[in-house]
Amino acid sequence: MFQIIEKDITSYSTIRTKAYAKYFCTIRNTEDLKEALEFSKQKQIKYKVLGNGSNILFSKEYYDKLLFLKLGKEFNFFNFDKKIIHIGASHSLIQAGRKLINSGYEDFIFFNLIPANIGGAVRQNAGVGNSEEIKDVIFSCILYDTELNDKVELSKNNLNFSYRNSLIKENPDKYIILSAKFCLKDPVSDLRALEFKMKNRVKEKLLREPKGYCFGSTFMNKEKAAWEYVDGVYDDLKLSNSVFFSKKHKNWVINKNASGKEVYGLVKNAQRLIQKKYSVKLIEEVDVIK
Repeated sequence: MFQIIEKDITSYSTIRTKAYAKYFCTIRNTEDLKEALEFSKQKQIKYKVLGNGSNILFSKEYYDKLLFLKLGKEFNFFNFDKKIIHIGASHSLIQAGRKLINSGYEDFIFFNLIPANIGGAVRQNAGVGNSEEIKDVIFSCILYDTELNDKVELSKNNLNFSYRNSLIKENPDKYIILSAKFCLKDPVSDLRALEFKMKNRVKEKLLREPKGYCFGSTFMNKEKAAWEYVDGVYDDLKLSNSVFFSKKHKNWVINKNASGKEVYGLVKNAQRLIQKKYSVKLIEEVDVIK
């Protein structure tokens, strides 16, 4: 039964800043989605789809002007169809990567390196640097178009992918990702070697990453890597024991016990200092929920 409830949403962001929603609902099908969108229209509030939470920051502790949507288990499917794999938006990218590697599909190794779900990864054109991205393997995306009040399927060429961006991200009030289809090339024959390669890449990634609550990369790269700009102003940042840019990876913010407001304050302070010193405006890669 479709219902809208109040909910503690702290656990829906991997940086774990405390947050509470007045309006939250789980979406099981398109009918639920239609009801939720009608509710947001009647209340004159916007909506936000929550996923894995690895790339978002709740900058406030209480949200009463936003409807949070969470796609349910009905969108957690994984179906092979000849040379296409069809995956639901709420399915884990890492779990999908493991299944594809186990079947010999080498192009999907990078899925195992990104703690996102399919919907969030497609929206963001997630990837490892700019050499392995969603745009390199996607075939099409099934979306709910809020203007048409119906499902549509857009091909890769119509999704306007670029570095950490897409048509979907640029039109957050128009499109909601329901699922995505990906192209499959011929599988490799040596599954053991492929699994070894995947495990080594995962191990290397984990060794590079800081420990603790975080949301991954804070800023997008520019002419230089974002961490290099942060490094250049590191000593001037207002760091505390509760929230700080990690010395191990200076584009990652680590939260010990800070509020969303404090975390976002640190992010904005870094932006200001970098703009002043380098005349470069870094764009936030993290999705800040205001």
